[in-house]
Amino acid sequence: MQDRIHLVRHAEGLHNLRNDPTIPDASLSERGFDFAEDLGHRFIRDYSNCVGAIISSPLRRTIQTSLAAFPRILDSTQYAESSGVGANKGVMLALDANLQEITDLQCNTGSKVDALTKEFPGLKSEIERLDKNWHKKAGPDSPLPQPLSERRAAILNRLQNTLADLKNKQMSDDIIVVTHQGVIALLAPTANIPVGQWQTFHLVEENGKLFLK
Repeated sequence: MQDRIHLVRHAEGLHNLRNDPTIPDASLSERGFDFAEDLGHRFIRDYSNCVGAIISSPLRRTIQTSLAAFPRILDSTQYAESSGVGANKGVMLALDANLQEITDLQCNTGSKVDALTKEFPGLKSEIERLDKNWHKKAGPDSPLPQPLSERRAAILNRLQNTLADLKNKQMSDDIIVVTHQGVIALLAPTANIPVGQWQTFHLVEENGKLFLK
């Protein structure tokens, strides 16, 4: 049975390693990159030909986790030429600001569009689709749905629409979602996913509402 949603918690960030929430838009630690690669090897072993979409939070550590973990799934045009990733026609990484971490700590506050484009040039077209204020968590300029229940609904609706689109195109219909502990708790309150790990769910509808089970 497919139609699976694989919730991935980003690998170890510098803020985790140093226990320092003041690091702006914290990157992965060196060990975090290794953990992300290991995650990808384990994931591919079980789901090598099932994934039709990968959607990530636009925070640095989630983008880095996605790129490091899934080079055999993602299209190679999204990687720097110096990355050593071989030519591969695959999935284009999608970014969704609703998947960013919930709190406004510095480590959980994203970078501006221009800074992200400079750091991840292979994702330029996707990054430029983000609202220029995507990283603002609250206030009149924030594009994030408020309250959190609306944000949860927006994420689940996107997953439902993505599944429908994959089915219409007769593509593999598993979706990888790379995000953060706060968002995981919002989407699947009973989940316990350590950094650099994942858990698999199905998107179901009950009484007109969407749930991950």
